[in-house]
Amino acid sequence: MGHDRPSIPNYSLGITSIIIGGEIDCCFLLPSRLQFEMGIATSSLLRAPILKDFKVFLHLERLKRIAHAGLGRFAVAGTLIFMAIPLAANAGQFDSLFHSSANPSPSAAVEPLATPLEYRSQNGQLNVTLEAKETPVQLGGVTIKGATYNGVYGGPVLRLKPGDVLHLRLVNHLPQATNIHFHGLEVSPKGHGDDSMHMVGPGQSWDYDIPIPKDHPPGLYWFHTHGHGFAERQLMGGLSGTLVIQGFQDEVPATAPLKERLFALKEFSPDGKGELNRVPKPFHAVIKTINGQVMPRIDIRPGETQLWRLSDQTANTYFRLALDGHSFTVVGRDSHPVLHPETVREVILGPSERIDLLVTAGKAGAYKLVAEKTTTGPAGDMFAAQNLALMQSAPNPSQPPPAPLGPLTVASAGAGKPIPGDHIDAQRLVSFSEDPVTGLFFINHAVFDHDRVDVKVPLGNIEEWAIRNASDELHIFHIHQVAFQVISENGRRVPFDGLVDTINVPIHGEVKIRLAFTDPTIIGRFMFHCHILEHEDKGMMSQIEVYDPKVGPMPEGPMEMTGMDQAHMEDGDALAKNRTTHAR
Repeated sequence: MGHDRPSIPNYSLGITSIIIGGEIDCCFLLPSRLQFEMGIATSSLLRAPILKDFKVFLHLERLKRIAHAGLGRFAVAGTLIFMAIPLAANAGQFDSLFHSSANPSPSAAVEPLATPLEYRSQNGQLNVTLEAKETPVQLGGVTIKGATYNGVYGGPVLRLKPGDVLHLRLVNHLPQATNIHFHGLEVSPKGHGDDSMHMVGPGQSWDYDIPIPKDHPPGLYWFHTHGHGFAERQLMGGLSGTLVIQGFQDEVPATAPLKERLFALKEFSPDGKGELNRVPKPFHAVIKTINGQVMPRIDIRPGETQLWRLSDQTANTYFRLALDGHSFTVVGRDSHPVLHPETVREVILGPSERIDLLVTAGKAGAYKLVAEKTTTGPAGDMFAAQNLALMQSAPNPSQPPPAPLGPLTVASAGAGKPIPGDHIDAQRLVSFSEDPVTGLFFINHAVFDHDRVDVKVPLGNIEEWAIRNASDELHIFHIHQVAFQVISENGRRVPFDGLVDTINVPIHGEVKIRLAFTDPTIIGRFMFHCHILEHEDKGMMSQIEVYDPKVGPMPEGPMEMTGMDQAHMEDGDALAKNRTTHAR
């Protein structure tokens, strides 16, 4: 058995306010323990005659953040909150946000799952140009105003081998600055490498030159925009893609003959005009897609096993996935094979996480792949259920019967070795917290400041970090340039099952991780943060510098952030004015 992943609570959703006549007139705070299960009590309330002219608005903590952002006003008086917030054009159809009518029908699964646009390295080089531009995209019956690389909302695929060199030119046709972070790659953060600080202004271009080390772990990675303050909106628009370092199938030999399918999971929240929603999040309808498709068809033969490689390329969304009548066998997480493959009925994938699954088709028939409803806690986000795809199991007389799956073994170097713990050079605390009144998010009581280096680590250190969650919602920790070992969750030891680069941190809980800052390639400055990008944009990110102890850290002073003065997103993120160090 593999080690248990940190749990995602299946919270029910508290009803906290009522909308009257197209505006929020007042919010009634029900007792904190009085909660309603979405899909049962919520739909019952909407059907109740006394509420026929009302709509239900969910989640008090969001209201506090909305008010601070200048979208409304509130005053607390006992248990009553008064607000007035104009709604978007489509907010009057609130029931469609959670009603089954917004959920794709299995009959919609006509188009086969698309094969993404792919760029492969040749002779040790991958030369590619990606153009970031505003793009109209058809998602089911909705035309959205997205932002894509090379016109592909589902995102292109970059496929390389260890030892290759990636030469990528980013051309920015957007009206605001952007950049690219290569998530999970253990490469240099300096110069034209994986420098998430460098912004590319409108009308400008930038060349990324990234040598992939010969011993780089193969696996499923991804790349995405990383401009602080507007990463959430740009990523939701579509600015991401998949990156594969080949060799995973060699490390898990049973997967080598299997059909590989890449699943890029994305989300978009459209307003009535197809633009990215500016309405407070509790009102958001979200369109979830696989490779840019709504309800595609996944073809498979009875008895056939396929390798499904999923990446959660959303800004904020958790997926709790189940496949009718089937189970999943987990063989990899975050680009690394797991030492102990585990067969489960559902898998949970948080923002930026990747997972490698084996799926063996049952008898001929159609089976829904469903994102079940879930939430991230009392102060977190809520995600309604949605049908994602339809797996169609059907024989193909022109092909021989599927071969049985071989034994699931992992090559000796496949999952990586545990990071030695006999000598720990430093122990650090990373505390995630938030202020629901100001809407700011903190690491160790401070919001991100690109002129401040929060942690300085000499090359060669092996460290243990306690990642603590002091809030009422989940956070998901990610650090650039290095993978790490999960040591414990809430004091309970976690057996080694492979390295990862993201980990969920339980509500009011703690995860301890071990990191090896031993590769000279990673010398430089980079970031660690919560990968719920709403949280990152609003402050929950810190900067780390790994330095050569023979040379010492870089001099203190303002960091180079070319292009940030050209970021000017239209909505401006009202909280950006408050991005100064803030102690609670």
